[in-house]
Amino acid sequence: MEPLDLLRAKISGFPGYDGDSERRHSDEYVRSYLGEALSEFAARCKLSPDLQTRLEDLVLRLEFADPHDFINHHNVAAKQADDGGAVAAADAAAVELADRAATFDPAAMEQYLNEVAAVLDERAAAIRAAELR
Repeated sequence: MEPLDLLRAKISGFPGYDGDSERRHSDEYVRSYLGEALSEFAARCKLSPDLQTRLEDLVLRLEFADPHDFINHHNVAAKQADDGGAVAAADAAAVELADRAATFDPAAMEQYLNEVAAVLDERAAAIRAAELR
């Protein structure tokens, strides 16, 4: 399944990447989707204090868009395909990772949090790379 198709199948009303507003809303939808999955995981599992702190830091990171990600966002619409390219691929990876949270073994939480941090870094890099085109 193509990343944009997956995102639209998983997130009702997913706006896509056609314009500035859609891109900003897409970012918000993906951050919210992953943040909710992490919060639900934390609510059902007892985590060590250090893992709880890491999880809370990741949830906080998901609550706000990085303003640097959208500085030149208005330039991207004409230069990037409507399918979202690398940004959509990174967003799809974040959504798939969020879906894994529901069945994840708490014993492997440190590895999972490492994966979440990596996918967030990948998303930010993809957004910024799209900005520079």
